[in-house]
Amino acid sequence: MKFFVVVAEELHFTRASARLRIAQPHLSQEIRRLEREIRVELFVRTKRSVALTPAGHAFLERVRIVLDDTAGAVFAAQRARRGEIGRIRLGFVTVAGIGVIPNATARFRTAYPDVEILLKDVHSDGGLEAVRTGQLDLCLLHPPRIVDPALNIETLWLEPLVAVLPPKHPRADMQRISLQRLRSEPWVTGTRELGSRLEDEVIAACTAAGFEPRVVQRTTRMTTTISLVASGIGVALLPITVARLAFGGAVYRQLRPPGSSVPVAVAWRRDQTAPVLAHFMAVVRQSALRQKVGS
Repeated sequence: MKFFVVVAEELHFTRASARLRIAQPHLSQEIRRLEREIRVELFVRTKRSVALTPAGHAFLERVRIVLDDTAGAVFAAQRARRGEIGRIRLGFVTVAGIGVIPNATARFRTAYPDVEILLKDVHSDGGLEAVRTGQLDLCLLHPPRIVDPALNIETLWLEPLVAVLPPKHPRADMQRISLQRLRSEPWVTGTRELGSRLEDEVIAACTAAGFEPRVVQRTTRMTTTISLVASGIGVALLPITVARLAFGGAVYRQLRPPGSSVPVAVAWRRDQTAPVLAHFMAVVRQSALRQKVGS
C-alpha cells in the first residue's frame, strides 16, 4: 500500500522507485501483485505516462486513511508501552482519600494528562476482592494479615489510632489520653464491612489496655462513626488522618502511651504489569512519603 501511494503521488515509476530507494523492476512487480490481489487495475500505463484509473483514485483515498490509522495505532501502542496513555481503575479507603489520593492524582494528571483515572471509594475487604477479580487495577486499603498469593501488597505508611470523643466528654480537654480511661465508655465501632483489619486493630488495642469495648453501635462508614461520637453516642478509635476532616465537632486525642496503628497499603495483581500502573505507583509512593501523619 505504501508503494502504491508513492507511485500514485509521483505518477512515474522511476521517480517513485528512487523515492522509495528500491529497484524499479521490484516496484513494478509489487504494484502488479497488488492489482492481482484485489483484482482491480489501479494504473493506466503507457510508454510515456502513468495515470490512476477511477478505481485507483478511489483506492488511493481509502489507502491513505488506512495508512494514517495504522501510523496512529503504532504511535498509540508505543505510547501505551511507555505508560503515557491508558486507564487506571483506582480504589481507595477513606484515610487514603483524605491524605494521599488528592495529591497523587493531581501530580499524575499533570505528568500524564492522557491517562484516564477512574476513582472509587471502597471498604478495604471489598476493595481487595475487586483487585483480585480484576474490577480494580489498584487499591489503597488497610491490608489483611493473610494475603492472597495472587496479589502484591506494599505497605505505604502506618496510621496511628487516635481516640475520638464527644465534644463535651469529661476528658475532651486533655491533650493525650490513656486508653484505659475509656474502658467503661460506650463504644462506636465499624462493622466487618468497614474493613476487618481496622476493626481487628481497634479490638487489639482495647485488649492490650485490659478491656473489651462495650459496643453500642456499629457503622459502615467512618463519617458515620464520627457523627455518632460527636452526638454523644459513644467513643471510638480511628486512624489519625480522619482528624483532618474536622467533621461534626468530634474531638481527636492521641493516646498515651502511643497505641496501635493500622497500615495503609497499595494492592495490585501480580500478573498486572501495565507500565502506566508502575508510573502511578511511583507517584503514590512519593505522595505517601509526604504524608505527615498526625500533623
